Amino acid sequence: MAAIESGPPLDAREELRSASLTPFHWTLIASIIAATVFDGYDTLNPSYVIHYVVKPWGLSHSEAGFLVSSGLIGFAVGALAHGPVADRYGRRPVLLSALLFAGVFSVLTAALAGSFTTFVALRGVTGLSLGVIMPLGTAYINEFTPAASGNRMGTLGISGYAFGGVLASAAGIWLTPGHGWQILYWLGGLSVPIAIVLWFTLPESVQFLVMRGRHEDAAEVLGRVRPDRAGAYAGAVFGRPRDRARTVEIVAILLSDRYRRTTVALWACAFLVLFDIYGLSGWMPTLMEARGNGFGTSFSFGALLQIGGVVGGLVVALLDDRGWTSMRRGLVYLLAVSTVAVALIAAIDGTVVDVVLVAVAGFGIVGGQFVLNGLAAQSYPTHVRGTGTGAMFGVGRVGAILGPYAGGWLLGWFHDDNTVLFVAVAVAAALGALVALGLGRRPGVMAAPVAADSLI
Repeated sequence: MAAIESGPPLDAREELRSASLTPFHWTLIASIIAATVFDGYDTLNPSYVIHYVVKPWGLSHSEAGFLVSSGLIGFAVGALAHGPVADRYGRRPVLLSALLFAGVFSVLTAALAGSFTTFVALRGVTGLSLGVIMPLGTAYINEFTPAASGNRMGTLGISGYAFGGVLASAAGIWLTPGHGWQILYWLGGLSVPIAIVLWFTLPESVQFLVMRGRHEDAAEVLGRVRPDRAGAYAGAVFGRPRDRARTVEIVAILLSDRYRRTTVALWACAFLVLFDIYGLSGWMPTLMEARGNGFGTSFSFGALLQIGGVVGGLVVALLDDRGWTSMRRGLVYLLAVSTVAVALIAAIDGTVVDVVLVAVAGFGIVGGQFVLNGLAAQSYPTHVRGTGTGAMFGVGRVGAILGPYAGGWLLGWFHDDNTVLFVAVAVAAALGALVALGLGRRPGVMAAPVAADSLI
């Protein structure tokens, strides 16, 4: 096909959305999985540190919970700040820098964190870096994935988070007995070589390149996405995406009459779902050991929770892509199922029963997080989608911060009765299901896609 030297600008976003899956997409998905693995791995590591440091450091239940929450404070700040930073410098350098800094501070945690105060301080700084990975990974997938397979590919891409949780559990079971809890953070330093590998595999955002007037670079990336149209992109000019509105203007749109109900419901669901995920994950090894399970078995429940979540998220995404259900209904089903499962954990004891119910709980709660990511992307027009999703992540991180801390407080207040924590998680899941019922019920709430796109 002849190169286009003049004529109307090409719509880069539509070129990406109408593409067929190519090796480029699978390389991108693998790159995002590799990045989000470290998000999940690092976030859930403290769950396995608690076992080793509670007595030596003389920690109360609330302080033990804060071991998990401390990194999430940095995560919340990073999740909220990622949009403006990536707008200025580009997604690629911000994501790679986050992996580099996270690896460095993970190693510093292993080497220097000999007290509660030092540990939580280093965790907070590490969280600042890791907090940008999930939002940027989601943004990458939303931009590059063809429309026909968006939900499946999106869920698969960010499933690295859950796989990271599985790796944290495996390291906790097999490596910490012989090498101490510090081995978890020495391994976290592997994000540095991963960042170096991603330097060669991760493209820059096409929208960012077009916004900066770098049309030749945008054409080069598009040519890798769609080799069959590489000739059409040579010398082409691409239509400039809609300029990103100021944050104040975007927030006004999110809270306008048309989107207020959706925004508040998404924020509430994210808060409740992440409260449950981190409240349950943070205390899972400790709770299961208190129920009479052995060390290895207790630590493995964290992995089971994450594996169940990957399955739950992929099932709903597949059903939605095929038109058999919607993301909203899928979220309601997942949270309803998890409510029953967690309530039964509180009521019934036994290792086999625990294994089945924890897997089902992960299917619903962790799977619900994956569905929320896709649901947020569907709920707003593209020029506010990045900030809307980032705001949801930020509010959700508040729930994530409070979950482990509240779990510790409840265990202390009720004298180590672990039933109360499971009941609290079940109640939060039930509330999330009720809130999700109202998503998208009113005409005009679920926004139709528009042609213009923003960077994030």
